[in-house]
Amino acid sequence: MSKDNLNSKQADSLNVYDKPNRELQPSEATFSMKPMSLRGQKVSVKRSFRSILKGFSSPINFHLGSFACAILFLGSSFFSAWLLSLSFNKDAKTYCAFLSFLIIGFAIRYIKTTTGSLIYGFATGFFANIFIFSWIYDTVFGGTANNSVAIGALVGLSLILTIPFIFFSLFAWQYKQKTFLYPFASACAWVAFEILSQLIAYKWIGFPWAVLGYTQYNNLELIQISNILGVYGISFFIVFCSFSSSLVLSKGIQFKEKFLNILFIIIISVLFLGYGKKQLVANLGAENKLIKVAIVQPNTHEDMIEDKTLQVEQKLKDIVSTLQNSQHLDFVVWPESTLFGYIEEGSLRDFMSQASISTQSYQIAGGSSFVKEDSKKNQEENESDIKEYVSAGLYRQGKLVGKHYKRKLVPFGEFLPFQKYLKDFYEQNDISSLTGTFVEGEDTDEVLVLQKEEETFFGTQICFESIFPILWRLQAAKGAEFFVNMSNDGWFLNTAAPYQHLRLNVFRAVENNRPILRSANSGLSAYINNFGKIEYQSNLNEDDIKFVDLVLPLNQNKTFYTKYGDIFGFLCLFLSFIFFYSCLDITQEND
Repeated sequence: MSKDNLNSKQADSLNVYDKPNRELQPSEATFSMKPMSLRGQKVSVKRSFRSILKGFSSPINFHLGSFACAILFLGSSFFSAWLLSLSFNKDAKTYCAFLSFLIIGFAIRYIKTTTGSLIYGFATGFFANIFIFSWIYDTVFGGTANNSVAIGALVGLSLILTIPFIFFSLFAWQYKQKTFLYPFASACAWVAFEILSQLIAYKWIGFPWAVLGYTQYNNLELIQISNILGVYGISFFIVFCSFSSSLVLSKGIQFKEKFLNILFIIIISVLFLGYGKKQLVANLGAENKLIKVAIVQPNTHEDMIEDKTLQVEQKLKDIVSTLQNSQHLDFVVWPESTLFGYIEEGSLRDFMSQASISTQSYQIAGGSSFVKEDSKKNQEENESDIKEYVSAGLYRQGKLVGKHYKRKLVPFGEFLPFQKYLKDFYEQNDISSLTGTFVEGEDTDEVLVLQKEEETFFGTQICFESIFPILWRLQAAKGAEFFVNMSNDGWFLNTAAPYQHLRLNVFRAVENNRPILRSANSGLSAYINNFGKIEYQSNLNEDDIKFVDLVLPLNQNKTFYTKYGDIFGFLCLFLSFIFFYSCLDITQEND
């Protein structure tokens, strides 16, 4: 077919490759897939989805230019994913999160087709999740010694967590030509997918572990805005500033538009950082009360796995002897799985009861609980009348005076998802959870009490509960003045996972303006103040005892986030629906 038989638009498309010296425009750099023709058309929802499906069947022209372009874009997705993973590593390079999304924002503008945006989102998300969650392989292999299962777990999880990346890339691509909306709409969309992931995980099953905002855990001035916007406000900040910067660095953008994007970056930075600086001095001069605390890291995980009971008991006795030498000790925080057993009876109860007497202080430790339920009710539901909970017990003067039931369990670690419907499948394939089959606690806002000269209330979170901000917020709203987080991260071995797990707690402290005492069996234990500063952090796989003076204001105000929760996240979700609808029903210019 000759060019004379082509319409002008098709001829222009050929000229992109006929004239190698011609400068490519952003919309012309492509994976060389057949472009959607949307110029000057009213696009209905039905037609838009039809065009998306059509993009998958579009022929790919594998000439040199398109192949090189595909390699370039896949390379950029790999590089941006690698940069993003660096911000989640042990020695987190927080600035890499901004660089990663700068590249993503820049690259999306140079994608020409719907299919190209989906491919780019998939590649970036998959690579990023493989890098960030590489510890899944080590953890699963350490527990099963099965290489295939470990690889399958890592790849499977990465594929699932890639889904938001795919739709985010498609959404941002729709707005690439809208200079002023591109950064804002993209930031809203990213937060919308994060809040949706959180809701799905809270209601059913999920793993919202790598929220983008967590990468800035050590940027204290920036993260203070979390007590209004939650961690999702930090995610918004990263995407907005990075995408705005990508416009500033792009060709074909007018100077006025670049200037306005620079101005927007300055404004949002001044607002966030200015608020943070003010918050960091907000409580100076306030009246306080003091609680003497010991955070214990016994490092008994490996010994318990190897069933070295005598060694574990001797180590714990030595720790109690050290605690006895401390004067005026009020509260001792032990980790999850200090000893295997039940908080109401057996060796764990006996040890903690005796420790509370010998040290004349409160003791809290993680274990399990058996609870007998209403047998008639459970018979009707075909369930056992004995429920087992992951729990924490609070001891004083030899007695169990309070307990907490874990409300969010680890999938496949503490329960099997959808067991009611998949029971036969699990039994036929000999699939069981790693540490037992537990049920979730129901009281989401209960708090425990320390009785000194006056009552002090605190909230308790066990391991996996760190990733659910709502659990912490409800306890703070109920009156918790500080938090205890206990975990057994020994399963993670010497990977990035214990560091990532610790950083979640930083945001729970800032969101609610409450300090956190964290005890992890093999590390990382920590004391985090109410501004999210890690005042003390232990080393991995070492015995440790840290004495802390826990200073609490007499009059603790509830933060905006504590009172109202993720309003900002839901606002971004609402705006994203509006932006998405407008993408389908407006006249789109796609040069």
